[in-house]
Amino acid sequence: MKTCPMLIVLLISITSLLSAGTNALIEVHFFKTWVTVEENVGGNFNLAIKNTGEKPFLLAKDPVDFEIGQLVSRPLPRDPQGDSEQEREYKMIKHEGFFSLFPGETHIYEGRKFLIDARVPFSEEMRFTVSVYLGKGFWLDSEPMALKGVVPDSEEKIATIGYANGPRDLVAITYKGERWLYSKLGAYYFSVCPLSLTNKIRVEPHDGKRLHKVWDGDKSMIYELGQSILTEGPDENDVFGKWTRERKQRAEADNAEVRRKKAEVQAQ
Repeated sequence: MKTCPMLIVLLISITSLLSAGTNALIEVHFFKTWVTVEENVGGNFNLAIKNTGEKPFLLAKDPVDFEIGQLVSRPLPRDPQGDSEQEREYKMIKHEGFFSLFPGETHIYEGRKFLIDARVPFSEEMRFTVSVYLGKGFWLDSEPMALKGVVPDSEEKIATIGYANGPRDLVAITYKGERWLYSKLGAYYFSVCPLSLTNKIRVEPHDGKRLHKVWDGDKSMIYELGQSILTEGPDENDVFGKWTRERKQRAEADNAEVRRKKAEVQAQ
């Protein structure tokens, strides 16, 4: 299996009089750097947010709330009207739905891949920023980023599986030496994980409901239908789970050290 390209971008916040002392370093991991025209909400990624400023700031506890109320992919050039609507989405997060990320600490969201916002139109090169909204018009903005819009080399139907909203197809899409498993619901495609280039892929029910076992040759994975993610699988397939797990372990170790040093200072 070819290792998929990885794009890691360090994002540094802008400063404003409103939020002086607020800064963040955000690490974004794209699991593949190309999307097809059918991936209207394609380009899945995860991120780590480190508070590098002097003040705590609020992040949504739940990744769904975070994606709706704070996380935005903003096309370049900027659309001011699109930005102005974010305050309404932000206010939908209840106050108890936030936690404070303290200076020096890092947070990783688990169990959900984030998607490039549909406001970024498909093209051969899609330029945008990944931004975190903190309310009252204040954003943590990335440097300009880009994904490639491509025409895949081939598409192969693997299986049709049941779903509460109707049947869903699993397909394998190949592009320039990479082969990815996708779920397809109507006209929409959602990427799941990389596959080997030559192995036969087969699917069987696992729990009779939302879980299915996917075989990549003699390697098996457990696919969760609702979120289009793997709940189990070897690292070469479960690239989302591997990165999230390892990055969270690093963050927890770093956070423990930050808190230890803070406690030492307070004890003096």
